[in-house]
Order: sequence, then structure tokens, then C-alpha cells
Amino acid sequence: MKDYQRTKENSYLLPQAVYRQALYAVKDLIRLKRKLFYLREISDDLKVSDPSEIMMKGGAVSDVTGNIATEISLTEDRIMAIERAFRKLPEKYREGIIDKLIYDVPYDEGLHCINTWKKWQQVLIYYVAVNLNLL
Repeated sequence: MKDYQRTKENSYLLPQAVYRQALYAVKDLIRLKRKLFYLREISDDLKVSDPSEIMMKGGAVSDVTGNIATEISLTEDRIMAIERAFRKLPEKYREGIIDKLIYDVPYDEGLHCINTWKKWQQVLIYYVAVNLNLL
């Protein structure tokens, strides 16, 4: 697997576990967006006469509307944290890095050398880790 971070002369070096978490958060972006779309559809379809209605399930109290709203908020925050990290990159590298990390399309080496792509990938993953409070 070629998902290792650069270690030489790298001011964006992360602990290996943090690096992996941030990397896979980026790789998970499409699923998160689908999940958010699904949660929003559920919340739109939720037909409750009283928004504060509480349902009893197996002796536990559950606020369905509140739980869905919380899940939407957490998912939106995670997506926004990843997208904010992409804005730290020069625009000309964003699409290539999105293609590589999310869709597993190789970098276009004709445009820039592979080390340049890896450098900006490292910057992205660093800022994803910062934005997700993984450090």
C-alpha cells in the first residue's frame, strides 16, 4: 500500500495512527455525503405530529427527531472539516488529489512530479487531522 506519509524534511509530519485516521476520513468522504443525503431525506419524511414526541423503546427513552438532527449535525461537521482542508491546497492540485485519494485514480505525472503531488497530499491530510481534532 502506497499511503505512507513523507517523513524527510516534512513540517506536516503526523503520528502514524493520526495520519491513517485522517487519510481514511478523506477516503470516506463519498460515503459521508451519501449518509448526509439519506439522513436529510429521513428527517424530511419524518411525520411526527408533535416534534417533541418521545418514544419508549425497550424501557429506554428515545427522541427520534433529536437523534436524527444530531447525526446530521455531526456528519455535516465532519464533511465541512474535510472540505476546509482541501481549501488549504492550491486549486490546481485539488482535483488530482481528490481523484487519487477518493477515487484511486493515479496522479497525472505529466503535470507535476510525483513528489509534488505527495507533498500536497501530506498537507491536506495534516489539515484534515487538525480540523477533525485528531492531534
